[in-house]
Amino acid sequence: MNAGNESTRRFAIWLTALFLAVFGAKLWIIQLYGSPLPWWDEWFETAPLFKSWLAGTLTFKDLVAPYCEHRILFTRLLDLGLLWLNGRWEPLLQMVASAFIHTTYVCGLAFCLWDFLGRKNAWLACVLLLPFFALPYAAENAIWAFNSQAYFLAWFFLPALAGLGFGQAGGARWWFGLLAAILGLFTMASGVLAPATVAGLVILRTLKSRRLEKANAITFGAALAVIALGAQLYVQFEGDADLRAHNFSEFAAALLHNLTWPFINAPVMALIIALPLLGLFALYFRADFTESRAAEFLLALGLWSVLQSIALAYGRGNFGEDVPASRYMDKLNVFVIASLFATVLLGQHWWRSESKKQFNLFLTLIFSAMIFFGLCRLSEIVVEKLLVPTRLMTLVAEERVETFMATGDERELLEKPTVRPDANVTLGVLRDATLQPILPACCLPPAAANVHGRLSGFNNFLLRHATVFLYSGLILFIGLLGYELAQEPAGLAWKNIPKCIATIAMLAALGWVWTKTPIHRETVERELQLQLVDYFQANHDPKRAAIHQFKAEALKNR
Repeated sequence: MNAGNESTRRFAIWLTALFLAVFGAKLWIIQLYGSPLPWWDEWFETAPLFKSWLAGTLTFKDLVAPYCEHRILFTRLLDLGLLWLNGRWEPLLQMVASAFIHTTYVCGLAFCLWDFLGRKNAWLACVLLLPFFALPYAAENAIWAFNSQAYFLAWFFLPALAGLGFGQAGGARWWFGLLAAILGLFTMASGVLAPATVAGLVILRTLKSRRLEKANAITFGAALAVIALGAQLYVQFEGDADLRAHNFSEFAAALLHNLTWPFINAPVMALIIALPLLGLFALYFRADFTESRAAEFLLALGLWSVLQSIALAYGRGNFGEDVPASRYMDKLNVFVIASLFATVLLGQHWWRSESKKQFNLFLTLIFSAMIFFGLCRLSEIVVEKLLVPTRLMTLVAEERVETFMATGDERELLEKPTVRPDANVTLGVLRDATLQPILPACCLPPAAANVHGRLSGFNNFLLRHATVFLYSGLILFIGLLGYELAQEPAGLAWKNIPKCIATIAMLAALGWVWTKTPIHRETVERELQLQLVDYFQANHDPKRAAIHQFKAEALKNR
């Protein structure tokens, strides 16, 4: 077997470890905090979509119609496909499918980083990416069944950049990238920033070479055409006007906030995080720089994330005033990832001897430790101030729907606190004769509440075994690191210290996960039900306090 095949085979094993760990982490969050009840946008968007499909009136125009300022074609297709396969509307199934989609994107990103950085240090690409996608700081997208568009946005951006930006103009890869750039317009409004990034990449190359080559001109023209198409598809939604930045001061503050991610209220961190990319940008224009292709990929990743931050600062100027808006963090993390891997590339250029390369890996791990500290701290905030309160709200909503379906008294559903954002919309969905045959089990009368979809058993199996996937991924990481250390004759010599550090970090992560093993869905829900008991008692509502007390006791027995 030649060296190239051996390298690819070894990377495939690392990729398997990454997939298992990330997918398991996402499943774990879903099984702890996900709700079987439709939530927020699903009452407004998904329910009417399903009704049109069931009635036979759904058209392609409906599929590409704007929702707010977005055209969410692929989210709609995913939801319809799951409904067709499963036979019922089940938000938890939608969440698991979205988790799988995002995990495949993570593996694709790992492959691109490994490939563009010279197909070296497969372990480093996967180990450094793992915390960015296994930690729950962006868990809002994981537990909102409707938010698959955030994952589709990233999923189409990657081939658009790698194909259109780096494929030979007119070749199969280039056309595939162009198709991905066009399809990305139907994920979110900011899908237009993928071709904008490719256009920026062409400008970067032109500045370096001081001439616009024919192939780059063709790519630039194609990118501008996709941008023009995106502009035609864009619809400004006035309902979000209050969320936008109202002046330059608000915009600048929001943008600075975005660029300091994952640190909160620490403006200086924006410069520290950006330093490796700024250094790479300066180095890129030197005549003796030989890593232009890798540098272009990392700079393009950083540019895409910066453009997303700018769009977010304008469209959501109130981002993160108190609690960071978790659903946007899957866009912001790309800039930090690009900067982290820029440290690897800078080291490959500056330090070519073996000992100095290991020193660079050591510096990369130090930089990554700073970033991962911010990720862990941010994740704790998101769990405490977003995941737990959201699950409390969904438990209240589930109880109101359950009580209404048992009594038929709409006052039970309308009594606040209840389903968000509008109980009257939920009431219309629950009473819709067209939708009743496919409603989730928690939206049915008690006599029919045990119905399940065709994929429910498999989906529940995945959620029940979330930690098995996570453990398997972490153990495989440790095993692979140990195997590579065993293959090195130097043992614990200086050159192997980075791998030793990574192994210790993985063991610590496994130990942390192990200590959390007793926390299953029933345990979490019982604690939250008891919090609701205290809440309703404090608000002089003994009837609802008793309902949640009964639910807490039932969970204790389980």
